[in-house]
Amino acid sequence: MTYKQMEAKTSAALEKARKTVEFFNSATDKDVKDNIRENLKQNLNKWYMSYDSINDKFILNDMLPKLELYNFQVNEVVYKSGLSIKKSCEDNGIETITTDYVRADDTISTKKLSFKDAFL
Repeated sequence: MTYKQMEAKTSAALEKARKTVEFFNSATDKDVKDNIRENLKQNLNKWYMSYDSINDKFILNDMLPKLELYNFQVNEVVYKSGLSIKKSCEDNGIETITTDYVRADDTISTKKLSFKDAFL
């Protein structure tokens, strides 16, 4: 998934949350609100909401999608590239080393080792 795709997904979820908040807050039937309230409370972070129990209202929490996008960018853009991490460490005075990775072959030895071969 690219950052643009994640941004579009988050934006769509935020719009759904906005509509849900507006629906709940504008509802006048107490039974409907009681029924919906508990379901919404179980998934507050997932649906980018917070609950104001004093005023019996849900509030759109737009910081959560921003945090999701930030975490996505950090994980996918920064940490995905070991070079970015290495450069950042070197810029901050941390000594780094280079490692040459060797791909192991796909064969597995089925020869049973004796105790002497394994431990001595």
